[in-house]
Formats: sequence, structure tokens, C-alpha cells
Amino acid sequence: MSKAVNCSVLCLAVLSSMLQAQEQRWFEVEMVVFSQTPPQVLQETFGDTVTPIKPGRAFDLLTPRLQPNLLNLLATLPLCAETTSPLLTDKPFFNTLPKQLCIFETQPYSWQHNSLFYTIDAYSEVPYPDHLPALVTGNGKHQLNPYLAEQPSLQLTDIATKINRISGSHVLLHTSWRQAPVTERRAIASRWYAGKNFSQQFDYWGQIKQHTDVDNTETYPTPAISTIDPLSNDYVTSQAPGEQPNELLTNIEQLLEQLQVTGQLGETALSVADTPDSTDSMTLRYLPDQVWQLDGLFKLHLDHYLFVNTEFNLRIPDENSLQTVYVRQSRRVISGEIHYLDHPHLGIVLQIRRYEPPVEDNIESALPIQ
Repeated sequence: MSKAVNCSVLCLAVLSSMLQAQEQRWFEVEMVVFSQTPPQVLQETFGDTVTPIKPGRAFDLLTPRLQPNLLNLLATLPLCAETTSPLLTDKPFFNTLPKQLCIFETQPYSWQHNSLFYTIDAYSEVPYPDHLPALVTGNGKHQLNPYLAEQPSLQLTDIATKINRISGSHVLLHTSWRQAPVTERRAIASRWYAGKNFSQQFDYWGQIKQHTDVDNTETYPTPAISTIDPLSNDYVTSQAPGEQPNELLTNIEQLLEQLQVTGQLGETALSVADTPDSTDSMTLRYLPDQVWQLDGLFKLHLDHYLFVNTEFNLRIPDENSLQTVYVRQSRRVISGEIHYLDHPHLGIVLQIRRYEPPVEDNIESALPIQ
């Protein structure tokens, strides 16, 4: 009897939560962001100051697609053999099998392990691409949190096509997602980035990165390594082999040496005053680690009317630096209408439509199996 009562209570709780979610007003947001070359008479001269945009707690629908969690997969893969058996050299299938179904990476020696149990070191992060496609869509499966809409839901495709045909204009991002907006006080922005990835050539402030080795050839940081324990699937991230010493420790050593020699501390590499915007270390800590052609935030909130706040950095390559154009706009919008947020360098075409979630399907899938 108690089991039936517990099941009934659980069903009512699930049904109540789903009905409560249905009472929310869901909207489908479609956005087309494009770069454009302003007329000669309207071209502005932008300074060297870069306005940082910190993602904060903004929800991100792009990164999970580009950086999937591979730890569970890596924990199940064995370590590849360093040499191939002579009996298998004439079998093409077996020659390609280890590279696909095992971890083929340099592993530490047995005496270098801190644990008696066998561990595996592997790169657990997928490298970011050099360029992102403009079109970003999802499977459209309804969730209680914001999610990407499916491609057939796009209604601004013709407009995006016409924009690409205009000389000097180029669509950087065309996407659609669904969310239930709340008041401005409770609203959480969404983060969007697109276009070219300049992370290898420039830092966040648009300055050229100078990574050289003894041969004066350009080098880049090696990604971090995750140590996976097959027994618990726990992992810790450490420096990759051959990575340069920690920059913070180097700066601390420089400060100590300066203190011993002069008896006082001046500005060193540890200071953030050398950065273009003279921000504090907390600002630097929470900045994005990738430098995209387009990067910023979009916030939608509902206070009797729909309001949109956008904040984007558009980066334009120069000869010896990366110029940044900061664009911040606010607009009250009407659902169903197409709105255009204009700027000499950046344009945004926007349409927000009412969306009715499929409640019946959600309730059936959420009910426990009898």
C-alpha cells in the first residue's frame, strides 16, 4: 500500500512541476549577427582600449557542442601497445585499430605514479576549431532549461542569404534557441561567439602572442593532461610534458629578487596595469580563454514587455594587432516582429516568437515506469 502511495505522490509531483513549467511563457529567439563594412564617410577611429566582456554565469549553448566531456569514454579505453605484433603487420584492420580504440599517448613511468593503481594520462579536451560555421542549431528536444532549436524552425534564412550577398557584409552567426524569460532582476544572459578563432595569434587585448623556442620558431601551449583513475573515474588536470613553468611562480620569483635588491616593489609582469584597460586580476581571471571574431552576451527579460540587451565585441584583424569594436545595445521588442539592431560595423536581425511546449510528451516521458 505504501509503495502505491509513494508512486502516486511521485507522479503528482512530476505532473505538478510539468504543469508549472507549462504556465511559463516560452519564446523562440532567432538571431542573425553579421559584420559589415561602414561607408567611408561613416568610418570611425577606434582607440586601443578593449572593453572586456565577462561571461559570468551566462548559460552557454555552444561550448558543450565544441568541448564534449570525454572522460567517461577515455576511462574505458586501454593503453595502446608501443609496438605492433609482427603477426598483425599484414592485417590493415589491426594496424588502424589501436589508434581508434585505445589511448596512444606518452605515459609516465611506473615509479612516477603517486598511486599503486594503474592510471592513464590523456588529453581530455577537444581543440577548438579555427573557424565556426555561421549556422548553429540543435535537435529541438524540449527541456526545462534554454536549448537550441532545430533547423526547420529558422524563419530568417532568406534574410541571412540576402545579407551575405551584400558587398562588405558577412553573416557570422545564425541561430535559434528557446527559453522562458523572467524579470530583469532574475534574467541570465546567454553567451554567443562565432567566426574566426584568433587565439593562436592574438591575446584577449588584441596583441600579438610571442611564443618562440630556441630555434625562433613559433610554438603554442600544450593542452592540459587529465589523469584518469579507472577504478573511480576521478581525474585531475596537470601540466602537459614540456610545458613552460608556471608564469605566476616566475613573476613571484622576480618580485622577491627585486625586493632583495631595491627593498621595494615596482611594476612587474605580475601587475595587470600593463593591460590595455588596466583592470584588476579578477577581471583577467574570468575572461574567455578563446579569442573569437564575435563574442558577447544576449539577455532577454520580460517586464510586461519583452526587452533585449546585447553586448558584443567584434574583432577586426589589423597589420600588427587585432582591433576590437565594442557594441552595446538595448531595445524593447514585440513578439513576432522582425527587429534590426544597427551599428556601422555590426548588425543584428532579431525575431522573438511565442512557443508552446509539447506538454503531453513531456509529462508522459517524465512519469515513472510502473
